[in-house]
Amino acid sequence: MKKLISTIMLVVIANMAFTATRTTVNSKIKNVTVFLNGAQIFRKASVNLKKGVTEIVFDSISSSINANSIQVKGKGNYTILETKYKYFQPTSSTIPPAIPKNILDKIQHTQDSLDFVNFDLEEVKYKKDVLELEKQLLVGNKSMKSDSLALLKDAMSFFRAKYNDINATLIKVKKQEYQLNKTKNRLQTRLNKINTNNAQKYKAKPSYPRYQIVVTVSANDPTPGVLDVNYLVANASWTPKYDLRASGVNEPIELTYKANVYQNSGENWDNVKLKLSTNNPNKSKVKPVLPIWYLNYYSPNYGYNNRKSKSGMAIIQRSTEAAKSLDDYSEKEEELPIATTSAYYASMNENLTNIEFDLGIAYSIPSDGQNHLVAVKNEKLDAKYQYYMVPKLDKDAFLVADVRGFEGLSLLPASANIYFEGTFIGETMLNPDVMGDSLALTLGRDERISIRRKLVKEEKKDKFLADKQLKYFTYELEVKNHRPNNVDIIIEDHIPVPNNEDIKVGLLSYGKADYIEKTGMLSWKFTLPSKQNKKMEFKYSVEYNKDKQIALK
Repeated sequence: MKKLISTIMLVVIANMAFTATRTTVNSKIKNVTVFLNGAQIFRKASVNLKKGVTEIVFDSISSSINANSIQVKGKGNYTILETKYKYFQPTSSTIPPAIPKNILDKIQHTQDSLDFVNFDLEEVKYKKDVLELEKQLLVGNKSMKSDSLALLKDAMSFFRAKYNDINATLIKVKKQEYQLNKTKNRLQTRLNKINTNNAQKYKAKPSYPRYQIVVTVSANDPTPGVLDVNYLVANASWTPKYDLRASGVNEPIELTYKANVYQNSGENWDNVKLKLSTNNPNKSKVKPVLPIWYLNYYSPNYGYNNRKSKSGMAIIQRSTEAAKSLDDYSEKEEELPIATTSAYYASMNENLTNIEFDLGIAYSIPSDGQNHLVAVKNEKLDAKYQYYMVPKLDKDAFLVADVRGFEGLSLLPASANIYFEGTFIGETMLNPDVMGDSLALTLGRDERISIRRKLVKEEKKDKFLADKQLKYFTYELEVKNHRPNNVDIIIEDHIPVPNNEDIKVGLLSYGKADYIEKTGMLSWKFTLPSKQNKKMEFKYSVEYNKDKQIALK
């Protein structure tokens, strides 16, 4: 009985497919979710269904679809039977399309005008030839002989008048010829342009393959409907990029979160709503299974033959263990997890382990393989500004902002451009995995804070009845603040750290500086009022063998 019902169902479905109507819908991409690798496309189409089975074709789809990720849902009084991803190759044709009648009439009119101009030019040419001939005959007639002066004058007057009349007429004819040639060139250029455009536009075009999603539906009665299709495509991604801007030392840092969106999927995303996700749908979602860890004694190999034989035995042993492991799993088939499908990736729209950014405005991203910058969000971060000075190496003060508040921004590792007071300072790297809860940004030099480091005293003493020598060094630091506001300053200096037990170094005085004996580092931290200066001093001694040289500066 079950076999009979199955057979009847197959026959019915086969008949339905045989009589199915086919319609191609005009679908539009409404939303796109871009992943770090890949993108999910959401299309929507309206359709008017006839009674019976209809194949609804979504044409010109990307060729880089993951076919298993296609999902279809709809609204309307119909049933979705099947969804397929197809490759369609149109039939090629060597016959060019017909040129429209209005263009043919335009060509004929231009050609007729060109023919009439050619006739006029031919007529002008004949006139020129006649006038040139008359002119030659007139000039060549030298038989005017007369003894009468009056007759000679009359002949010369006739000759002059006739010659001038021929030249005047000839000039008019040449002007007419010039105008006709201009008209001819203009008409010929127009005709050539029309023919060139027609040759390019109305020619037999090669047919390229198209990719389609075909959704088969069944309706008991004619009905309108809406279909939503979504699928995963490759050749798309996004990468973060940041701008860090500070307008002054008393202002917060403004973080601009941007993204470079790339796609070369074959579909243009025109005026779509974008969503950026940190999810990677190509990563396996299957929980790893930890294998058994077998422990045994290590046996070293000696000699080539021994290594070869033991290696072969090891391969056989591992193969046997693998086969045994497979047998064990086959006996416990009910304990194995259910395998996932590619469609599982497409439905992962909400995941607590991933971050999604809904962009508030629509964007158009062409399929050109180029990076297109989109804005994600702006955040203001608290920052503590301090000036760092290392006068032994550099006389300028360096402004450093200690920025905090990155923890809740879900940042990804990426480069960041730094701007201070409208000036580009440089580039840094934001990596939340390694930078902790704060980030030190160097915002450049400030010459309005100056410092002077001076060796004010150097003494040398020989130890009595010993081969040792003592040297004493006293340094003075003086810093001045020429800025209109108070500033927090950190000044760093150091004393030498001996790398030989025979050398002794002692710090004798260092005021209110912080001292780290292991590294010899000295640092002064204080607030310096505007237009004020401050002096600091430190002194240290060095004891070493007087018969040896030592680098102390």
